[in-house]
Amino acid sequence: MIEIREVKTKRLLKKFVNFPIKLYKNCPYFTPYIYEEEINNLTPGKNPAQKYCDFKLFLAYKNGKIVGRICAILNHYSNNKYNQKRIRFNRIDMIDDIEVTRALIKAVEGFGQEKGMNEIAGPLGYSDQDKEGLLTFGFEQHNMFVTFYHYPYYYEHLKQLGFIDDATWREYRIRIPESNDIEKLEKIANFVANKFEFHIVRISKKRQLKPYVLQVLSLMNVAYKDLYGYVPISEKEMEYLAAQYVPLLNLDYTVIIADKNEKVIAFGLMIPSPAFALKKSKGKLYPLGWIRFLRALKKGKVLDMLLVAVEPELQNTGVMSMIFAESIRSANRNGIKYAETGPELLDNTKVQSLWKNLDHEHHKTRVCMVKKIEEN
Repeated sequence: MIEIREVKTKRLLKKFVNFPIKLYKNCPYFTPYIYEEEINNLTPGKNPAQKYCDFKLFLAYKNGKIVGRICAILNHYSNNKYNQKRIRFNRIDMIDDIEVTRALIKAVEGFGQEKGMNEIAGPLGYSDQDKEGLLTFGFEQHNMFVTFYHYPYYYEHLKQLGFIDDATWREYRIRIPESNDIEKLEKIANFVANKFEFHIVRISKKRQLKPYVLQVLSLMNVAYKDLYGYVPISEKEMEYLAAQYVPLLNLDYTVIIADKNEKVIAFGLMIPSPAFALKKSKGKLYPLGWIRFLRALKKGKVLDMLLVAVEPELQNTGVMSMIFAESIRSANRNGIKYAETGPELLDNTKVQSLWKNLDHEHHKTRVCMVKKIEEN
């Protein structure tokens, strides 16, 4: 018999966050998230996104042992924007037992029905800045620390329970060109900079980022507004995200493009992957995980492409060539051979076209799934 318990205490929250670490302890491809950030994200009152989201966390027990977990999210903003009555699920993990998965989904559906919802969809987070998407291809690839890893049976369980694909994301591995192979790219970058009077904002210390943080995150709201399920982030959320991400940035790969009036019109945020450092520390930065983590941010040999955005009316100007040229120069200087993109929607042809002139391969796929909530 499967017992479902709602997470209402700090002790159970820690068990909720730690469950995947135990589930994947023998999986060489699993990368944990940052434990301390995850605790904050799931603590009531700490995540600003909770102002427009109701959420509940559930643990599944079998024979007194935790065998699964799931997060239920009711995103009021998204439902109003898209005229939907959907309850989201996220952070789903379980043993290979369809009955455990069924019980977890039923718990989310029950919460949704209480709130008048008629569909369940996921994995989707509070917003697009949360981890989302169910892995369906690339099970022998390491996940980025900003994405989830899933065993193949997750997808099979959800299909058996009646879910169908509703959106698809792809991720790509890109070979970094050698310095002598980017002459054409640099010519384009210089031409674009001169023609449109764009320039790279030169930053030597992280405190110099402060005047640009809100501009960068506001640009994200504009550039991503038409993407699947996108929910714009508030200024409070921007401050929350900045506190999480600015300490992680490597300024060699933080490329901000401004126009002649110093308005941010494009940016690319990338970091050397901390995946292996996090794995060794089981996701925990304290007390000693910070040392490995900071070393990885300086010495890592794979580049994680976290965010990229361009002002919509300037997306055809070639401004991305400026970001690529600058990033490739830094990567070559630091001995980085590959970069990995985050999830990109299959129908987002604009972003996928960015890689057409680079040596790249599709190496992971994620989906969001949906189904009607059945009446009990």
